[in-house]
Amino acid sequence: MLSVDEEQIARITEAIALLVDGVTPDFIDLPPGYPDNEIRQFVNHANRFISKYRPMQRLQFALFREELGPEPLLHEQMALLRSAKGLQADLRLLAWQTQQVARGDFSQRVDFMGELSDSFNLMVEVLAANREELLRKNRELETVSQTDPLTGLLNRRGVEELFQRETYRARRSRRTFAVMIADIDHFKRVNDTYGHDAGDAVIVEVAKILKGHARGWDLCARWGGEEFLTVLVETDLPQAVAVAERTRLGVASAAISHNGESIPVTISAGVSVYREEEDVAVCIKRSDACMYRAKKSGRNQIWFQEDAETLPRAINTHARLEAFSGRE
Repeated sequence: MLSVDEEQIARITEAIALLVDGVTPDFIDLPPGYPDNEIRQFVNHANRFISKYRPMQRLQFALFREELGPEPLLHEQMALLRSAKGLQADLRLLAWQTQQVARGDFSQRVDFMGELSDSFNLMVEVLAANREELLRKNRELETVSQTDPLTGLLNRRGVEELFQRETYRARRSRRTFAVMIADIDHFKRVNDTYGHDAGDAVIVEVAKILKGHARGWDLCARWGGEEFLTVLVETDLPQAVAVAERTRLGVASAAISHNGESIPVTISAGVSVYREEEDVAVCIKRSDACMYRAKKSGRNQIWFQEDAETLPRAINTHARLEAFSGRE
């Protein structure tokens, strides 16, 4: 469905095309209440041009039909015919440029039709500015729709869209990525004991710790409620498990407080690595299952699973973590 501005530009284009074909169009009528903007100004100029073009066209038709008789043309009539001939070329170019504007090309400018040119150029400049403003607002809305307002992290929708990029990159480069799902332990107890504002404060602090242990190109998201998802780009399983353990230790040792009250917080997390050609949802499901194993096994620990052929395992001591390399 055309917008109001697009509809008027289409009518302007049609009017100019008729002039090119030697047909004088009707005046361009704008809808009642149409604002006094640059499009209205251009339409006013175009209508004045149409009214001036009509005597030229009548003279052309009279000559074509041999209705003027054998008398020589008056000086004014000759001037009109010369003007009409020159205008045809200008109108063809103007018609083409107006069509380009209607298609979204706002780089078009006219410098050969006096007052009409100035009005056309101003209209195009304003339309271009309006489009840029609309694109900017659309980008802002897109960002808002993909961002969790409490933590500033990506939300579930945002990270799901970025998963497409990461799976493509992994298949192209043959480098994998890891998925970590972390959940705040006993979060309901935090809300019940300290209040929901305190719960929000805990979520914000845990989000900061998660992001602090991720690199700039890793993706952190609030997956839902007190659950977080981190995509560790170009990271193998030992590196991912090491990051998860450092994050767990970081949360457990953090001095999180609200209204002067210290709130002990821990997380449980599950880790797995994306395997080439599998659906990313399978990888997420493995990480999620490992996280629930960590919960059932006492919380405040990391579980991981290499692939569907292996069983989930726990990493819960520094000694067992030594087998896993760090990640810069």
